[in-house]
Amino acid sequence: MYNSLAAVCEDMQSNGISVVECELKSNPSLCMEKGRIVGYDRRKFENEAECCTALIHEDGHFESGAFYKPFSVYQVKQQAENKAWRSAFRKRIPWCELKGEILKGFSVWEIAEHFNVTAQCIWDAYLYYRDVCGVCMQEDT
Repeated sequence: MYNSLAAVCEDMQSNGISVVECELKSNPSLCMEKGRIVGYDRRKFENEAECCTALIHEDGHFESGAFYKPFSVYQVKQQAENKAWRSAFRKRIPWCELKGEILKGFSVWEIAEHFNVTAQCIWDAYLYYRDVCGVCMQEDT
């Protein structure tokens, strides 16, 4: 599954989420539950994979319903962020496909290119599937 920037934006828009490229002061991307809007500042990303990683994470907030207020306590924010990432992994980096790439012997960087996300995102997805979902790498599972 290659997550092109155009395809990610199109998918979000087909789900009623407005995706707007705009200048942002501090964050490279953000989402607002009210109004179903995602904003991102393309200048703050070094490449398309970084931008796609951010957008699939923002989409994860909508998929999971994990939102918080700017003044929420850290624990609430972190729980919402984790829930959004998990939703993004399930939708954009499905375990069966990630496992297949790993079993073929591809490196984390090659797998990241395959999904058009950052290597850190691939590593985090793997840890989620391994540690939270309890999956294993045996070929018959």
